[in-house]
Amino acid sequence: MKKVASITFGCKINQYETSCILDDFRKNGFEIVPYTEKADVYIINSCTVTNRTDYKSRNAVRKALKQKELDSSVKIVITGCYSQRNKGKVKELGDIDFIIDNNKKNKIWQILQDNENNFEDIMLAKEFPEQSTETILDKSRAFIKVQDGCNFYCSYCAIPYARGLPRSRKREKIVNQIKKLTQNGFKEFVIGGINLGLYEDDFKENYDLTDLLIDLEKIEKVKLLRISSIEPLLFTDKLVDFAANSKKLCPHFHIPLQTGSDALLKSMNRHYKVEDYRELIAEIHKSIPNAAIGIDLISGLPGETNELFDETYKFLSSLDFTYLHAFSYSERLGTKTAQMSGKVKGDVIQKRTNKLMKLSELKKDKYINKIISKKVILKGIVESEVDNYYTALSDHYIRIYFKGECLNEKEFLTFEPIGKFRDGIKCQIQREDFTTESPEKRKKCQNLD
Repeated sequence: MKKVASITFGCKINQYETSCILDDFRKNGFEIVPYTEKADVYIINSCTVTNRTDYKSRNAVRKALKQKELDSSVKIVITGCYSQRNKGKVKELGDIDFIIDNNKKNKIWQILQDNENNFEDIMLAKEFPEQSTETILDKSRAFIKVQDGCNFYCSYCAIPYARGLPRSRKREKIVNQIKKLTQNGFKEFVIGGINLGLYEDDFKENYDLTDLLIDLEKIEKVKLLRISSIEPLLFTDKLVDFAANSKKLCPHFHIPLQTGSDALLKSMNRHYKVEDYRELIAEIHKSIPNAAIGIDLISGLPGETNELFDETYKFLSSLDFTYLHAFSYSERLGTKTAQMSGKVKGDVIQKRTNKLMKLSELKKDKYINKIISKKVILKGIVESEVDNYYTALSDHYIRIYFKGECLNEKEFLTFEPIGKFRDGIKCQIQREDFTTESPEKRKKCQNLD
């Protein structure tokens, strides 16, 4: 049996696309093996969000090339955002069989069979690159890509030049894939895109992300829906209203801020002000009091003086949120910030990032205490058992730990919080979850102290 190995860098969109690529190989009789093992085909799904991911992508190619030196029949394929923007540099690495543009990831299997590939300028792509899979390897939840591309052109970001203009997936394709995945036991779905809030089905008038979520909630076997990162300007009142009344959408929202300085927001081409962001968070909490709010922040943007960083830190300290993803600024060639003055030294950037992460820990701890003290009922899908505890990522994005018997992975349960435990909350299973089971199973499947 022939073997295929892959390695993926970067975002969940890349991870989803790799799952779809590998599913094509699996259906055609290939065995999927770890990237460190010998294989007939090596696939690198690259990323260019930072200098570090550029390096990792190149290093993965070099490892595959070493295998090709031992066996000339080995095929090497690279795709993704790094190779999209750096095709010439990738060619210089060695004997790579195919460099495939981001809009043809869905055709990798066929390209290998035909031995033909036409690398295209991603900015010319007009159609959503339809990819689907009925299996998500080693996951308790399924990530579903519904949107690609971005036209926001933030000054620091290279992704629009690697992903192209916004394109969206047809509603019917999304619904059909989720229905098939529910038949394979999946109950939780994460809906994502490069700029998710730009989702719209061109074949349905005024059909946006909220309309899609309304339709997905109607699928009986879907128990939990999550949405990935969504820009503050695209978090509409319509979405807030739906989230406040939904029985399945997780009350967890990741909303990028990037900086808490109006001056920097303007220079980074972010079309909102700090107070706009504060009002959005307040509106979400008003409608969904126990919502978990995650924030993206970049420290060390060009022009970020000590005073402007302090302004950001002060704003965040006063804001009601749950956690931060703090990133150190990484210069990307071809972006506006690459030409800007006021660059911040690396050691200063790192100190600022560390300070933000400490604030994130304080905010998360405060949120956990709130969930416990208010006895908020949590929902989650059973994952694996480790050290006598099962675990799940709750609908409020807090890791929960619990004991029980005869629990199956991907089983949907509700929980009562007990207290802090490890990096999250120790819980007990709500007993009504077993009311439909036989008396024998109810007796056995009880919570364990």
